[in-house]
Amino acid sequence: MAVTCGVSFGVCVSRFTRVDAQGNVVAGANSYVTDAISQITLNPNKETGESVIVRNGCGCGIASKKFPDTFNWWDLTFNGVKLEPALESLLLGGATIDNGGDVVGVAFPGALACDDAEPAVAIEWWSENQVGSGQDGTYPWIHFVIPASVWSKGDETFARAALEPPYIGFSRTNTQWGDGPYGDGPPDGEDISNGGWWLTADDPPTAMCALQNVTATS
Repeated sequence: MAVTCGVSFGVCVSRFTRVDAQGNVVAGANSYVTDAISQITLNPNKETGESVIVRNGCGCGIASKKFPDTFNWWDLTFNGVKLEPALESLLLGGATIDNGGDVVGVAFPGALACDDAEPAVAIEWWSENQVGSGQDGTYPWIHFVIPASVWSKGDETFARAALEPPYIGFSRTNTQWGDGPYGDGPPDGEDISNGGWWLTADDPPTAMCALQNVTATS
């Protein structure tokens, strides 16, 4: 059956996975799935290519050349719609605050020492592949991946309104992600070390207000 090009609608589910300084998945309770994100932004950080223009003594143009822009990384943001302490701990590296077996808060982390590894995560999200007034029957989902990213808290305002916790991040190339540890990577094994997306029939993972276990295989 031919692929129908549809519309990406919404951000339904997001998954975060801890990776180490080399980009390897860190085994253990280092995966978090949420359905409480209101938006994600993905902006290319680019260095503008140099322009060279040659003019004669009267200012008339003789020749010109524009070099291509250089892609550096992706600038990322997302806004949550709930306070999710386990997710914030995963993103920022702060210790969780526990009450018995319940994670009820997070301690703000201090500044990293020069030789400390910064917390890093792979971020994935799923949007609906909308065709007409419904999801596509063959590939109902669009799966996006940034295989390594580093995050910090954005500005928060507490007022007569619901708080949507903001986070600001940027991507890193990750050649160790491969197909990822969940068995739902690119169907042809394409290299997504700088990120990517594809249409899929695989349903998104189930959100849970807790860290989940992940293996270090990829």
